[in-house]
Amino acid sequence: MSFLNPLFLIALLTVAVPLLIYLLNLRKPKRIRFSTLAFFESLKTTALKRIRLKRWLLLAIRMLAIIALVIAASRPFLPSGFGWANESEPKVIAVLIDNSPAMSQVDREGPYIEQALNIAAEVLEMADSDDRLLIDVTHGESMNTPFLTAGGALGRLGDIEPVNKGGYTGSRLIRLEQRLREAREPNKIIYYITSGQEAQLSTIEGVPGDPSSVNLQVLKVGDAPPSNTGFENVEVQVSGIGQGSEISLRAVLANYGAQIATNQFISFYVDGELLSQQPFSIEQGETEEFLFTLPETDNLSVPVELLIEGDELTFDNRFYAAIQMPELRRILVVDERTSGRIFNSYLKPLFDIASSESERFEISFSDIRELEVQSIYDYDAIVLDGIRNVPDYLSEALIDHVQAGAGLLFMPAAEGNMTSYNRLLDFSEAGRYTGINGSYGSFESVDRMAAPVEGHPVLESIFEKSDDESIRLNEPELFYYYDIEAPSGSLSFSILNTRTGRSLLQEVQVGRGRIIYSAIGSDPGWSNFPIKPFFAPLFFRTMEYLVQGEGAMLNNHRLGEPFRTVLNLNTQNIELEKDGDVIAPQIRQTFQGVEISYSAEEWTAGWLNISAEGKDDILYSVNQNAMESRLNTLDKTGIEDLFLNYFSSVNVIKVSENRAEELTTLQKSSFGREIWFWFIIAAILLLFAESLVSKIYKAETIT
Repeated sequence: MSFLNPLFLIALLTVAVPLLIYLLNLRKPKRIRFSTLAFFESLKTTALKRIRLKRWLLLAIRMLAIIALVIAASRPFLPSGFGWANESEPKVIAVLIDNSPAMSQVDREGPYIEQALNIAAEVLEMADSDDRLLIDVTHGESMNTPFLTAGGALGRLGDIEPVNKGGYTGSRLIRLEQRLREAREPNKIIYYITSGQEAQLSTIEGVPGDPSSVNLQVLKVGDAPPSNTGFENVEVQVSGIGQGSEISLRAVLANYGAQIATNQFISFYVDGELLSQQPFSIEQGETEEFLFTLPETDNLSVPVELLIEGDELTFDNRFYAAIQMPELRRILVVDERTSGRIFNSYLKPLFDIASSESERFEISFSDIRELEVQSIYDYDAIVLDGIRNVPDYLSEALIDHVQAGAGLLFMPAAEGNMTSYNRLLDFSEAGRYTGINGSYGSFESVDRMAAPVEGHPVLESIFEKSDDESIRLNEPELFYYYDIEAPSGSLSFSILNTRTGRSLLQEVQVGRGRIIYSAIGSDPGWSNFPIKPFFAPLFFRTMEYLVQGEGAMLNNHRLGEPFRTVLNLNTQNIELEKDGDVIAPQIRQTFQGVEISYSAEEWTAGWLNISAEGKDDILYSVNQNAMESRLNTLDKTGIEDLFLNYFSSVNVIKVSENRAEELTTLQKSSFGREIWFWFIIAAILLLFAESLVSKIYKAETIT
């Protein structure tokens, strides 16, 4: 037995009131002497015993009456399993139907979704006229119905079908449980009709624990052996950097079925044109990897489709991939053009050539005295070339910009202020300069650059060689250089070193961006490096590396999650276009840019286009969660173990051909009834018994 208003049980403390009154009325009798005690001996054996019995009976009756009234106020409720309880009590019922893509499977009983809808109809038809019902689905937009009659709920079943949309099983269960828990009816139950797909059920979390007034009944349909091939993972791969880089799409296919997947093909489409088709055969539970190279293009967004052919279950056979190509990158070179200063940077002619010949870079130059700090945020990378002193206000702005994703290349000046340099590096914990070696402009070698070691993208993009061939070049001599104390950790990397083991060119990742700083400057007074053939390609590739950001990337949204992205825009006039519908998203200004968000519950797999004032359209691909492709199911015990973490009463049945009989038995075992009126009757009978006791056991009666 449970209680619908358990707080009233606190009133049981009032049971002590009659007992206290009884104890306070006890008096110790006075001793009086009489000539004979025969009369009192007779009284002791008759009237006094009856008086004492009356008092105890009245005390017990009054205490039991109080207990009965308190329990009645607490609304006692007999759950299922008691012979006296029946389904005649008013009920509030929720039916949650699994309409995931997996419900398009077919077994000997027919399509899973048809089985589920037939069972839902039978459940609804068993409802009484005074019952209230809710109905909802696990995938796509919520039906969000008010409480319905059985007829109204039955009319909604015709709108339900398997959809290739996001799954929201956990949140829908939470919402239904909350609405039922707040209802006034004593009987509350959720019927969840599903195929029991393990990948879907295992993601359920956040359902409130111990909702004791709500029962969960899971009706499992379907027993077809799983047979499906799907995409386990798809990602963009870039080999090399800059104009020589090659962009590929890596796809991993998995056989989620119970037998070998054979005589199937994967096709590769770019902008609707078939470029490649490969056959494959994958053993049960195994995966196979495919790599497709994208052709060169001037487009910033490339729509790619991967299609599996030959797989009977088709809902997950197409993967949409919107590949965002690198945009035009802007670089700002900041130097110091002081009158009378002798400084001959060898980077400047390199940047001049890159700016005039490369269509990917737009390079601007500025004297530090004319630099407006706010303007640095308009550039993807900043180069500080030979600056003698870096002001703190500029250092702080530079580090903020780098943390947001920009790149910074720092080349020191011979007469530079090492303290200001270190303040710049300290702001980002990127290391520091600790000392000086040699003499500037002496042309006397104090060290040499060590041979480059493979492992960094900048170096790998410069040298073309076989795997067993080492890098060989005429290493530059160093006349004058700073000692670098690099930070510890995996976010720091020494690109070049000296022969004595000191860092010559150091990279540190800061937030989403990178800082590369050098132990030598860009003019010949530091070393003979600027006149070596290695100098120009090294710093050109370094510049490409710093400005490429994430390079080519996959703009992909996964169904079942809210859509959210951040764009570097100065406008809030933004629209989403999905399947011909124009959507106004929620827009919020952040430090990183404009954050766009939308619930996306109604979206299907396909293409999404983002239009913003003053910016080229951005293409996104929309795909189902890869877990939807895993069709293996949980058995009855597995489902019960899962849901018992969230519901105190869980019953799971595998629906068979005799489902009408099973549902009738399930209904009778699912509901209880309120019995508060029993305790009201008991309290009335106890009060009547008190009157009888008072009349029968009179204090003056003597036998």
